[in-house]
Amino acid sequence: MKQITDAKPSGARKTYHHGDLRKVLLDAALAEVAAHGAQGLSMASLARRAGVAQSAPYRHFSDREDLLAAVATDGFERFTEALLEAASDGDDVTALNRMAVAYLVFGERNVELYRLMFASGLVPGAAPDSALKRAANTSFQPLLDRVRTSDPAASPLSAHVRWGQLHGLVMLKADGFIHDPLEALVGVLSL
Repeated sequence: MKQITDAKPSGARKTYHHGDLRKVLLDAALAEVAAHGAQGLSMASLARRAGVAQSAPYRHFSDREDLLAAVATDGFERFTEALLEAASDGDDVTALNRMAVAYLVFGERNVELYRLMFASGLVPGAAPDSALKRAANTSFQPLLDRVRTSDPAASPLSAHVRWGQLHGLVMLKADGFIHDPLEALVGVLSL
């Protein structure tokens, strides 16, 4: 009869495979940004939050800036999905208003991530061919497309003005200057 033992071969390494460590780290970074803002996020705090060795984040991110760019990229991708979903959930006539609500809701529910995406200087400083720059540019496209659909003669400047209105409302609401409900804000916008 063969005996089963728990002993490992003498040359076996004791390693722990975390699975999708990059996703775990990004999720932990998103949670840290949501809870405390991006300014307090460090590679060491990320490792602690993810429950991994302090060197583990460096396997996926070269430094804090690289990590923050990845978090912002993920944020822009989620933001774009929210806008596209809102645009497709009804008729074309009210699509721009639905997108405006989705924009404001995203900003209100993700204040610190929104600040990282739009107010941190990461995007303007990103390389033109970077994932961050592409994700940021892609996030503007649904609004531009919807403005052009509602008014074929509208220029990109018209979409920028609408974007500026929405951005201003998100920031003013986040900073406590506006207390009105989101629906009321969208109702008075000149979309």
